[in-house]
Amino acid sequence: MEALSPMPVRETEAIILRSFPFKEADKIVSFFGRETGRMRGVAPNARRSVRRFGAGLALLSHVRIHFQEHPSRDLVRIESCDLLHSVLETESSYERIVAYSYLAEVCEQLLPEHEVHDAFFRLLLLVREEIFRGGSIWRPLTYFDLWSLKLAGLLPPLDVCEQCGQPLGQNDPGWFRQQSDGLQCRDCHSQGGSKLTPASRSIAREMLSGPLSNIPADGWDQSRASDLRRFLEQCLERLIERKLVTRQQLDHLP
Repeated sequence: MEALSPMPVRETEAIILRSFPFKEADKIVSFFGRETGRMRGVAPNARRSVRRFGAGLALLSHVRIHFQEHPSRDLVRIESCDLLHSVLETESSYERIVAYSYLAEVCEQLLPEHEVHDAFFRLLLLVREEIFRGGSIWRPLTYFDLWSLKLAGLLPPLDVCEQCGQPLGQNDPGWFRQQSDGLQCRDCHSQGGSKLTPASRSIAREMLSGPLSNIPADGWDQSRASDLRRFLEQCLERLIERKLVTRQQLDHLP
């Protein structure tokens, strides 16, 4: 029988979403490749070989990863990775680690496997670096939630009532429920539900119209635009049809 030819080694710029132990010495690794989309692979002997992988398989590490892909196997074989930047190379606060974990969970649940999405890759790279630089995590996380839905083509209109189709005034709030797909006006919303303030709608418009660097960093704490994040995260959870574990961790940050 003719021996199978070895598969060529491919490489891609990637961000590590998570890794966990497999068998005695290996790791299963989920990564988001710029040229490959989201993929999963086995890193042989990764729990023992510091030289081969080092810190490259840590949460949200920015790497150049080398792998072999076989058409009959679901998991690629990760040969090595070159670390470009680690957000955990210096001591990180618990708050930032939870924020990194949230970014990774959203990517794992939202992005289809093997679907190249350069705009989403750039979004993830931008937000992780913004959190790494310090300051409040809430500004970049709000930007990430908003643009994740926008890039997925599933951001509900923020200026139109989903029920009657009438525009929401610039200074009017919108209302939303857990089961609703968008915002409702004052006349259409029923008793209960949550309110999205005009100030938070204004923040969303600013974030959608320009880069994150245009949004002043001053004054951002957990309470600012919390109603907007709640609305967007609710939309994300309906989209992926499951609760985000790290969303609950974010909600319980002091």
